[in-house]
Amino acid sequence: MLNVRPIRVESLGEKLAGELRRRIIVGDVPAGTRLVEEELAESFRVSRGPVRDAIKILRAEGLVTGTGRNVVTCALSEADIDELMALRESFELLAVERAIATSRDELARELAAALVDMDAAVADRDATAFTTADIRFHSSFFEAARLTRLGVLWNQFRPTIEGLLHASGKRMDDLAPSAREHHDLAALIAAGRVAEVKTELHRHLQKTCSRLQAAVPSPPSQRRADQ
Repeated sequence: MLNVRPIRVESLGEKLAGELRRRIIVGDVPAGTRLVEEELAESFRVSRGPVRDAIKILRAEGLVTGTGRNVVTCALSEADIDELMALRESFELLAVERAIATSRDELARELAAALVDMDAAVADRDATAFTTADIRFHSSFFEAARLTRLGVLWNQFRPTIEGLLHASGKRMDDLAPSAREHHDLAALIAAGRVAEVKTELHRHLQKTCSRLQAAVPSPPSQRRADQ
């Protein structure tokens, strides 16, 4: 039997949440915008069920607040991103240490596969594909660690992190250096050098955090003050 992963089909509510998440993160939907089920259903030409599902997902991610007709969007501040990335780092450090201890060969194979996609994205100068491969690389830590509850936590935050990465947009000149960082990290993991892996992963995620914070749209009041 082939050793393949089951294909997960994204629900309509998840697809709608993904589109709204992107618009909220990049500032196309400003903070404080009221989300009305009927209006969203009409705009996206769907029933209200997927809209309710999407709002539930975004509420769990902290991108909307309120209930019923009082659901409003929330902007991600630099402090929000700092908190999100601090949580991500703690999750990844635990996952990669466990994966190295219990499933290092499996993890090395998964990372190698992600790096193939990453290198192809560099060659194609495709920042979107690069980010997808980047998320696959880091998600491999959790799959190899096989810590169910930790995986649930990662999957809760992953969509927002992935949305931020896509929205921030890597410059084309950043792709190759970032790929080299991932290759270096994969080599340390394959060698089982846990202390060095933790040091490199911390540096890598801190750099990512700074880039994401720099890409966050300024609040409307701040933009008016700067004009």
